[in-house]
Amino acid sequence: MTVTYPEVFWLFVIVAVVIPMLVWKYRRGRRDLERLGSEVWSRELANVFLVKSFFRGLCTVLFFSFVILGLAGFHWGRRPIEEDRSGIEIVFAIDVSLSMLAEDVGPNRLERGKDIVRSVVQDFPESRFAVVAFGGRAVPVLPMTEDGYAVQSLLSVLSPETLTSPGTDIERAIESALDTFPEGSARHQALVLISDGEYHTGNPSAAARSASARGIPVFSITTGSEQGSSIPLTGGGVVETHDGEMVRTRANPSAMRQVAEATDGLHLSAGEGEVFSRLREGLAGYTERRDRDGFRLASVPRYRLFLALALLFLVLENALRIVRWRRIL
Repeated sequence: MTVTYPEVFWLFVIVAVVIPMLVWKYRRGRRDLERLGSEVWSRELANVFLVKSFFRGLCTVLFFSFVILGLAGFHWGRRPIEEDRSGIEIVFAIDVSLSMLAEDVGPNRLERGKDIVRSVVQDFPESRFAVVAFGGRAVPVLPMTEDGYAVQSLLSVLSPETLTSPGTDIERAIESALDTFPEGSARHQALVLISDGEYHTGNPSAAARSASARGIPVFSITTGSEQGSSIPLTGGGVVETHDGEMVRTRANPSAMRQVAEATDGLHLSAGEGEVFSRLREGLAGYTERRDRDGFRLASVPRYRLFLALALLFLVLENALRIVRWRRIL
């Protein structure tokens, strides 16, 4: 069982607020009933009102609870989905933040990442490719295409100047990459994430769960070293803080590895000599396994179950309000 959006559970605060409101509403209604007539008559109405209030309140609480559970995106169980065996769709999510200019891998982190993309394009000529550039935000800069030359041309101009937003948000990068895949496509699909793993906002694990729910593996490539490096500027010098201290950027392979493992993908370091061959073998092995099986196993979303239960309790709550229980009790 997986939960795509666990942060939605914070909405249970609404349920915690609704319960005392229901209690207050019941007490106010009971006081109103006591003013209606004789003591016997008021007591009989109070008994009916108590039962109806309890069950209506219970239905209201369950309605909100199941709506929240539906929004959380529960998945459990797997079902086979027939696949089109005519190639693979690959989205490259490339970090173009300023830290990618660090030279702890040659010639620098960004250029090393570009070389990896070029290698994949050459090794999979019959595939389709798209590119997402990201920093503090993520932007699809090339839609899905079979034109490998278009990818090569884009790489030549991709730089930190491509995006002006500071920082790095890997969660947005993965979400934007997932949105780039064509809807309804049955082809094999994979996401190649190229970054130093240093992020300032977002939650990469949450986006990885979304990719896993769609059956899309993330092949994460960490560029840079954990020891870190300064960030050279184009006009000379290095990036410094307001106090004049040199900024040192360090790669975060742990975050990149967690994303790959959560999606049944592969994590590699751009600094290792076999990164090109291992990535090629990983992508090829993924497609060959899918071609051999003829289908893939995708986790089954269960939000419909929770929303159906929420609708049921909403109908029951309205039915309890309409039914004349005085004749029943």
